Amino acid sequence: MRDAPFFLSAENSATPGIYTDYNREMIDRHFKCLLFTLSLMLFGCATNPVSGDREFVTLSESQEIDQGRKYHQTIIDQYGVYDDPDLQSYVEAIGQQLAANSHRAHLEFHFTILDSPDINAFALPGGYIYITRGIMAYLDNEAELAGVLGHEIGHVTARHSVRQQSGQLAAGLLNILISSVTGSQTLQELGDQLSFGIIRGYGRKHELEADRLGAEYLHKSSYNPEVMLEVIGVLKDQELYERALAKKENREPKIYHGVFSTHPKNDDRLQTVVRAAKTLSPVQYRDNNRATYLKSIDGMVWGQNPDQGVVVKNRFMHAELGIALQFPVDWLITNNPKKLLARNPENGALTQVSLKSLRKNETAAGLLRRLTKESDLAVEQTTYGATARTQARIAAGSQPARVSAIKLDQKQVLFIAGTSAKKHFVATDLQLLAINASFTRLSDEQVNNIKFPVLKIIEAGPGDDFASLATRSAIDHEAENILRLLNGAFPDGTVATSQKLKVIELTN
Repeated sequence: MRDAPFFLSAENSATPGIYTDYNREMIDRHFKCLLFTLSLMLFGCATNPVSGDREFVTLSESQEIDQGRKYHQTIIDQYGVYDDPDLQSYVEAIGQQLAANSHRAHLEFHFTILDSPDINAFALPGGYIYITRGIMAYLDNEAELAGVLGHEIGHVTARHSVRQQSGQLAAGLLNILISSVTGSQTLQELGDQLSFGIIRGYGRKHELEADRLGAEYLHKSSYNPEVMLEVIGVLKDQELYERALAKKENREPKIYHGVFSTHPKNDDRLQTVVRAAKTLSPVQYRDNNRATYLKSIDGMVWGQNPDQGVVVKNRFMHAELGIALQFPVDWLITNNPKKLLARNPENGALTQVSLKSLRKNETAAGLLRRLTKESDLAVEQTTYGATARTQARIAAGSQPARVSAIKLDQKQVLFIAGTSAKKHFVATDLQLLAINASFTRLSDEQVNNIKFPVLKIIEAGPGDDFASLATRSAIDHEAENILRLLNGAFPDGTVATSQKLKVIELTN
C-alpha cells in the first residue's frame, strides 16, 4: 500500500465524482492546520532574555513556570528529596546567589538535592534546578558545586527547554499537516513527545551556551569561572571509567547528560567561552572553600537510601521489611526504589526481586501461576515459600527461568524471578535456589544494627594509599578506582600524608 498523497492531484480533482464529502473534510482539516501553523508563527515570537533576539517560542514565561511547577512534583515523586536540611540550605544559598546574577533574576528559582546516587544535574523550565547527592560526592569544593549549578541556571535563563520544545513543535507541525489525511498524528501525541523529552540533555550548541552563561554567573558571584574546567576534568574521568566498566559488564553506561558528555576539558571553544567571562569586569575571586564543602558532605549517604534497603558484601537487608537475602559475591546488584536487580556479569544471569500483593484468598503458589499465566505451573513448596521452573519471555524468544514467592505477611509476597541462557541455567538455577534459601527474617536487634555506607572525610595517615584504603572501604566493587575518582586521583594519583580524603565507611 502506498502512502496517501499530501495534496489531491490535478488529475483527480478534475475527474467527476472524485471530489467527495470526504475530500472536502480533508481539505478543511488541512486549512485549519495551516491557519494554526501561521498563528503560531505570527504570535509565537518572544525576546530571548539572554541574547535580546526575537525567536519563535510557543510558551509564555508564565506557561514556562507552570510547566516547571507541574513536572517538579513528578521529579520529587520519582527521586525523593535528600533528607539533610543543612545541606539543602547550603546548596540553596549558593544557587540563589548565582541566580541573582543571572539574566532572569526576577524568576523564583528553586534548588533541590535529589536523593539519588546517580551522577546528574538538570533543570526544568521556569527555574527548577536539581542536583543529585551522587554527583555531589565527586565534586571537590564549593566553587565546583557553583559551576554545576551555574551551568544549569544557564539552561533556564536561555530558555533552552522552551526553545527545544518550540523547535520540536515547529518540525512536528509539518507532520501533523501531512498525516492529517489519515488522522494518525494528534496534538496530544506531540505534547506527549515534548513532555517525554523535557529533562533530556541538549545539543552541543546549547550546552556550550550554558557553559558561557554559567561562567558569567560564576564571575559575577566572585567564583573563578575556570573552575568549570576542573569540574569537567573530574567528571570526564568518571565518565571514561564508567564507559569502560559498562562495556566490561555488558550494560549501558550511566553518565551525566550535559556538558561533560559533549566536550572534553581541553576543548578550545569551551576554554574560550569560560575564560571570556573573566574579561567582563575586575573581580577579586573568593577562595574555592573546599573545607566548608567537605564538611557539608561529610556523612552523606552513599549508594541507595537505607530506606530502600542496604547491600553490604552482597547481602541485601531491608530494615522496614525486616528481611535479608544473600547474593553470590561476584554478582552485581542495583537497588532501585521499586525493585532490586542482581546480575552475573560472567554469563548474563539476571535476578529481580520485588514486592507483590496477594489477592483475596490467594496462595503463594496461586500468585506464581497468575504472574506466569500458567494455570498448570508445577509449584514446589519449600521451607521458605513456593518456587517453580518456568520460561522467561525475551526478545529472541524464551529461556529457562525460576520464580519464587516468599510470604511476608497475609498481604505481601517477596517475588524473586531469575533467568539465564539455557546453556548456563543448570549452574544459575543452583544459585537462584541458594538465594531463595538465604531468606532470613531479622530480629529487632539485627534491624537496629544494620549499617549502611556513608561518605566520610578523613585525614590520610603515613603509608596510606588508595590500595590500602580500598581494603578498608565499604565499597563492594571497584573500590580503589572509585576512591581515586572521588578524590580526583584517577587513574594513578597518589596520596599525601595529612591530605583530606573522601572514603566510604559503614555507619548506623
